[in-house]
Amino acid sequence: MNHLFWKKLVAVWSSVWLVLPLMAQTPAEWLKKGEAELERQEYAAALLSLNRALQGDSAVQWKALVKRGYARLCLQDTVGALQDYSRAVLLRRREPDAYFYRAMLRLSQRDYARAVADLSAVITLNPKLPAAFYYRAVAQVHLGELNEAESDLSAALELEPNFADAYSLRGHCWVAKGNDTLAITAFSQALKIRPTADDYYQRGMARWRLHRALEAVLDFDNAIALNANEAKYYFARGRAKRDAGLRSEAFSDFLAARTKGYEEAEPYLKLYGASEEKRREDSLRIYGVREIVVEANAPAFEQFVRETKSIALQGVAIAQYASEQLSTGFAPVVLPNASLEMSPNECNRVLVQVRRPSQIPIQCIAQLLREQASKTSDATIKDLSFQLTTVVREMDIARQMPLAANEVRSRLLEARRLLQQLNDYLATKQKSPR
Repeated sequence: MNHLFWKKLVAVWSSVWLVLPLMAQTPAEWLKKGEAELERQEYAAALLSLNRALQGDSAVQWKALVKRGYARLCLQDTVGALQDYSRAVLLRRREPDAYFYRAMLRLSQRDYARAVADLSAVITLNPKLPAAFYYRAVAQVHLGELNEAESDLSAALELEPNFADAYSLRGHCWVAKGNDTLAITAFSQALKIRPTADDYYQRGMARWRLHRALEAVLDFDNAIALNANEAKYYFARGRAKRDAGLRSEAFSDFLAARTKGYEEAEPYLKLYGASEEKRREDSLRIYGVREIVVEANAPAFEQFVRETKSIALQGVAIAQYASEQLSTGFAPVVLPNASLEMSPNECNRVLVQVRRPSQIPIQCIAQLLREQASKTSDATIKDLSFQLTTVVREMDIARQMPLAANEVRSRLLEARRLLQQLNDYLATKQKSPR
């Protein structure tokens, strides 16, 4: 009897000692435990710990509510998370954190008007927080309040000059306002800080709308290099290549876009049927290999060679001028003649011949030579024009790198070499008997 009594007593005391540590923990200790569990991503356990922390004073309660709101959010309980953040706001109205987290949740729920209200409270309480201005601008863009968004983005960038997402959103604002020129500037500033596929795509679209097809192709190239699975990038590059006269390459991009499920590419693929076949026949008839060009068409081929040669010669002068400017420490812009804007009407063979090398960007020469190459089956002309486009693409990327002047100058020298090689080749074509 005594033996059984003592055995039960020991069991009871053992259970009491196991419970005592739990009972002894204070709300502050439960809060600390919950925070540690959140860091370990143990969200269900953190929820239980933070429930116990709510028995503490107002400071502990406020922190527990904010942390529990996050735990609930991670457990997909958005209603509970919103309730916790709202309770935290009521408990301590002068603390900005709960307003900010509730605003983030409301943004994700597309409740943009209430998100603006919460972020306005954050800015009132902490006017030095760049993220608050940025996210309020995000909500304002969705609400169509573009001027207000632009003002907030300016405030965010004043506080944080390297805020790449703010530059990117500013680019979207300018697109929405119909100003693609300023949009290009904004996306370029974002890309200098951190290149992303979407910013290259957006800048490419702005350039394409401004009829700067070759530059757009370069941007879409970079977007695809960073994200090769996005179908719309191929479709956009296909349209830009088509506008630049690179029809066969455009067809490949439309096909890639359609293969990846982009249905808008289908009409473009159908259009390439009879029209593309006719274009190829015309190209062979006029600019084809010498064996199949009849004597009557010789003047047309000679004119093609003369036009292409004049573009190549001007390109040599342009590359020479720009490389010399960089070698002498030209400071205002990285590439002296690449900062100029040329409309599609200006980037043509006639105007290029009458302008000075300082007035023409090398990108225009690359575009004109690619257009010429699309008119012939001559493999050498096609290959050299393609190589030049590649060098221009590398030049565009190099302009964003440290020691950009040296990088760009080396590519300018390579461009000059390719252009001189093309010029020499065309000179032999002019001398060849036909």
